[in-house]
Amino acid sequence: MRVKASAEADWKLPLPLLSLRPGDQVRATRNATAVLMFTGGQGTVTISAANSPFTVQPPAAGLAAGKSTDLVANLGRFLMGKKKDLSYVPLTTRSVKQPPLLLSPREGKLLGSPILEWGGSNRLRYTVRLFSPQGKVWEQDNLPRAPLPYPASAPPLAPGVPYRWELEARDFPVQQGLFTILPPAESASIRESLAALEPAALPGYPKNTVSLMRAGLLFEQGLYAEARQELLAAIAADPDEPSLHLLLGHVYERTGLRELAAEEFDEADFLSTRTP
Repeated sequence: MRVKASAEADWKLPLPLLSLRPGDQVRATRNATAVLMFTGGQGTVTISAANSPFTVQPPAAGLAAGKSTDLVANLGRFLMGKKKDLSYVPLTTRSVKQPPLLLSPREGKLLGSPILEWGGSNRLRYTVRLFSPQGKVWEQDNLPRAPLPYPASAPPLAPGVPYRWELEARDFPVQQGLFTILPPAESASIRESLAALEPAALPGYPKNTVSLMRAGLLFEQGLYAEARQELLAAIAADPDEPSLHLLLGHVYERTGLRELAAEEFDEADFLSTRTP
């Protein structure tokens, strides 16, 4: 895959979420494909060897006005701002004994009750505690490393209240994460927007593009835990899509997980520069 700006003579490797303008060209070879998403909610075009080189033109007509169109237009502009000059970031050497790492939620808002997630050794047993401004709300110990939904039997959590949860394992420092649950009206509004960003509501948009827009919406709203889950699910279905890794790197970067962010940026760089 190569791109050439209208004012340049050389073809270059494209970066994920690269912005293109009318007159720029895209060339695909072999089985490579690229999806161009027009700003303004005006659809997409898929480029392959069969229609290469493709010269970018303004779309002839836009989609009918509606919630999905407005969301796509706004999220297209958001994704344009998330392109990144990818470079390798030195990572610290990982210990053979994996230390615990609090993954999610680390900060931000949630649509509902949390799912507590952390990394670390399978040999360790973990204790989690949840605190409100008034004190400890809930605790559970002797846990394996596995996602832990907040139990329905535990005390209910109130919207708008800042909560802190702790992760503890023997011989390691306690780690903390913060979150707030959105009020029902705000949560319902975001869920309505997500429903407008389903594949059935966006005919012609590839599945990965829809996943990027859904994750972008969640990211914009400070719902980093849900954005991470959206991207992880999309990557599980298509691990070779660099844009998914790029946006996941932004999620990790925003929540303070710099090593994981660097890994995702490196993966996006590798996938976007390899020869198909």
